[in-house]
Amino acid sequence: MNTNILYFVCHDLGRALGCYGAGIPTPHLDAFAAQGIRFTNAHCASPACSPSRACAMSGQYAHQTGALGLSHMGWPLHLQHRTTVDDFNAAGYQTFLSGINHERHPRTDRYEVDLTRQWDDWKLPRAVDNALAALRGRDPARPFYLNIGTQEPHACIWKDVGGRIPPMPPDWPGWTPPGMPRTPALEAAFRRFAAAVVLVDQEFGRLLRGLEELGLAANTLVVFTTDHGMSGPRGKGSLYGLGTEIALLMRPPGEAHAGATRSFPVSNISFRATFAEAAGIATVDTPAGRSIWKAAMGEGGPPDDALFLERNFHGEKPWRTEDDYIDCFDPIRAVRTATHLYIRNFRPEAKPPEPLPGVALVTDQSWENWETSWALPAPPRTRPAEELYLLAEDPLELHNLAADPAHAATLAAHRSRLDAWMTATGDFLPEPPPVRPEEPGWGPHCPPDPP
Repeated sequence: MNTNILYFVCHDLGRALGCYGAGIPTPHLDAFAAQGIRFTNAHCASPACSPSRACAMSGQYAHQTGALGLSHMGWPLHLQHRTTVDDFNAAGYQTFLSGINHERHPRTDRYEVDLTRQWDDWKLPRAVDNALAALRGRDPARPFYLNIGTQEPHACIWKDVGGRIPPMPPDWPGWTPPGMPRTPALEAAFRRFAAAVVLVDQEFGRLLRGLEELGLAANTLVVFTTDHGMSGPRGKGSLYGLGTEIALLMRPPGEAHAGATRSFPVSNISFRATFAEAAGIATVDTPAGRSIWKAAMGEGGPPDDALFLERNFHGEKPWRTEDDYIDCFDPIRAVRTATHLYIRNFRPEAKPPEPLPGVALVTDQSWENWETSWALPAPPRTRPAEELYLLAEDPLELHNLAADPAHAATLAAHRSRLDAWMTATGDFLPEPPPVRPEEPGWGPHCPPDPP
């Protein structure tokens, strides 16, 4: 019997779980990690929502597919590119989507059963409800691939904390990521973030209980992950560790690997090939990302010793109005090895366009706009063309060694390695970016009720 696949991907989590050392109570996910495999060095290939999900689903880098920015900003993964969905459709699986599909427009991703009909279907409780209902009504003669995508804990839903999302209890001591100051603004922001993470934990636990009750857990590979790092300074949208790090938990059928950890480098570009190998099926084309399944099972070394990362567009708006779509181009490439992070900023000036009259300017286009309310010092308006960090001695990546003569050989080696990857994968840089293929919007099957 073929293995079922349940792939759960949430928004903007990073590694903010108790099992990764974060001070947020996540008992269900911590228990799930103890039942399976926890990856401690997993990263996304492109740290924005749609590009990251496109990389994971297609197994190709963002510059290879043209999924360079947010799908609703005009950069959806084109339908000519094959994905995990096509692999499992071709293998006879029943394929389901519950929740958000953010690599393409709603209901365009070739799932056999697409459960998104309303904007509220993107919210986690509804997504879990719909997924469990679909599993109850599935064809029992066929294996399934189920993708559950959620909005939580994206900052756009923090407004619901205190309403549909219970706030953190008053006696919770609070938590901010390592290296961030405990300012009142940051603490308040992360209280809202933590409340949304707790909801993710509770709903994921409910999903697992439903899987057990349906008798499906014993033959299902369950994967929990997120699209990229958490929002915050040097987080989401950047190629620093806080921006690219992802939680990755896998529970294969059986108990042979319960409580295992894997520290080798993993990119989410490997997910497509990995899921296919785990299920014993073929991909319908050849993805760039290679399977980590055997290494995850402890049967050999990982396929890669370095991760390649890229940023292009993220849809940041230097000002906020209801109908503006200012898509800032901030091209960055990086290579992350076991010892170092090397970053190349192709536009070091990072200067946003002039603001509309009377509207405040966001000071750094690599931050989310709402973060200006956190009252942190404004970042520099320019950046170095190259950055090099020694990870063992500088885990927060604060001390740039690129100009240090003592590290010139290491800099040259990483620079050469990045150049070779860019050439091999057909990167368009340093040329101008491709023209946005579509006008901004949510596509032809946009859910009818507004958010």
